[in-house]
Amino acid sequence: MNSSYDKYILLSMSNPFPLKPTIGTIPESLIPGRESEISNLLRLLSSQSVSLEEMRRMGKSLLLIKLAYLCNNNNLPAEFADQEFKAKYFSFQGKQNLGEVIDMLMNSLKEFKEWYSIDFSKTYNFIRGIVASPSGEIGGVKFSVNLPKYKKSWKDIFFKALDEIAEVQEKHNSILILIFDELPIMLWDWYKKEQKQEAIELLDILRERRQQLESKGIRFVYCGSIGIKVVLNTLRNEFGYTGEPTNEMTEFDLKPFSKTESDFLIECFLLSKFKIRASAKSTIMTIVYQISNGIPFYISKIFNILQTQYDYEVSVQNIQKAYDSILNDPKEHTAFNQLLDRLTIYYTPDDAQNMKKILNIIAKANTRLNETEIHQKSDINDIEIVKKSVRTLFGDHYLSRTVEAGERKYDFKYSIYKTWWKINIA
Repeated sequence: MNSSYDKYILLSMSNPFPLKPTIGTIPESLIPGRESEISNLLRLLSSQSVSLEEMRRMGKSLLLIKLAYLCNNNNLPAEFADQEFKAKYFSFQGKQNLGEVIDMLMNSLKEFKEWYSIDFSKTYNFIRGIVASPSGEIGGVKFSVNLPKYKKSWKDIFFKALDEIAEVQEKHNSILILIFDELPIMLWDWYKKEQKQEAIELLDILRERRQQLESKGIRFVYCGSIGIKVVLNTLRNEFGYTGEPTNEMTEFDLKPFSKTESDFLIECFLLSKFKIRASAKSTIMTIVYQISNGIPFYISKIFNILQTQYDYEVSVQNIQKAYDSILNDPKEHTAFNQLLDRLTIYYTPDDAQNMKKILNIIAKANTRLNETEIHQKSDINDIEIVKKSVRTLFGDHYLSRTVEAGERKYDFKYSIYKTWWKINIA
């Protein structure tokens, strides 16, 4: 431990606090773990924007909410003492159109007191020029551009608002991080509702303005579980879209909790009425970490079941029962069902069927398989289809890959997903 970064993590992990196991939200000031990821993210965001994608329930949103909280409360590691970071978190899920996105961005930043004062006066003056004497109050009081009369000008209004944000930011030697959570899901919803032109328009705005905004101290984080690549590939294949809105953005790989983070989370849970023999604590912590693969959702889920079904009694036997329930009880399968849903929703029926066959084969295997072995065990005629499907599954975070003696070999990325697939699908 010889760096301020190491000391920061050690300090953060040294004071457990009571935390009830939940699969829902956690107050931003109580989100545990992720110190190393936050430091790594800030190192990247010092110079460029970042895209973050992973399976659902990996803790992406909580990571980004904690990042924003630490930035805005001046509670970052000493490494960043000479840099001023501010961050604003936006959830794009459920936004129906570009007008709602613009409203959310402008209204949220007007109220963002931890940053700098912005009233969007130039943007409002621009809007006044679009429609004479716009109805409603404007320039500091509630106002919406999500009206039919502004729809044709949404792209120009968004350009103007982004430029005005950049003007304010450029005056200060700091970095403003704009976190766009669930951006890919929102774009996919627009595509499914035949609003593909709006999806393309928003992507074009982000592509055309991002580099200019970055030069003035603004950084973007695009985050989502399906991944922006799925959306882009669909728009390219079906509509000939040629834009590269994530070009020169670094992809950030979110990993499960470390053993230290898992132990800390368990310590926090144990302070909330749980009963455990002191002599068994170390063994139990190791078992929970192993069977959950360090995924925070499943650590929380195990303790949620212990709380509701086993009267807060923490034992090796009860943990195994909770784990078996997670794998076998259909009412516990909501998070696992994403593995199947992602294929049927985001890919063609033929592609989805091929990928299901491949996952069935890998789920039943006791060792990693190369593409030839997968092909031989399947009824897919063309090995190139196998290779393409495996590449897609690897890129979409179903599979992990190693290279052994020059051969690519694959397995499920997380053993808990492999076990669930083998029991319930394969």
